[in-house]
Amino acid sequence: MALLVVGLLGGCADGPGAGEGGGGGGAALLRGFSVQVDEAVAAKVPAVHLKVCGDWGCHEQDVTLLISGPTSAAPCRSGDGAADVCGVVRLPGPGPGYGYAPVPQLTPDPVTVTVTTPPGAPLAIAAELTVRAPVVCQGRPAREEGCADGVPQATLRIAADATVSQVG
Repeated sequence: MALLVVGLLGGCADGPGAGEGGGGGGAALLRGFSVQVDEAVAAKVPAVHLKVCGDWGCHEQDVTLLISGPTSAAPCRSGDGAADVCGVVRLPGPGPGYGYAPVPQLTPDPVTVTVTTPPGAPLAIAAELTVRAPVVCQGRPAREEGCADGVPQATLRIAADATVSQVG
């Protein structure tokens, strides 16, 4: 059974979309979109094409989506036989899908987002929606108003019925 080691260093989850804390510990926040896919259809949506258009023009990209299966603690190797937890191991199995699409031009102004699946994908998705990306602040609570170092980030959710919506 192949295991994928996801994070061996403490604080690996401290980045964009890692919770309610807008990041800390020095990792720069990225402008763009996180994409979440409901567990019921995650295996049917391996990738999406994202087109984002605003006053600044359009940005297009393919976004590979991964499946977040169950996790387990990874023991440390030590000479004294102690079994301390040293990381997280992602096990094969069903789970929600996820991905990230950086959009360097993104601003907090409304943009039009088009999400499609490639031809022949197991689940056809063709959605267009208007999104306003809230500003996320570095080292401060997510979506806090009035930070000079904030960057726009938004989350798109693909539901089991193939609809796409903005989260939050």
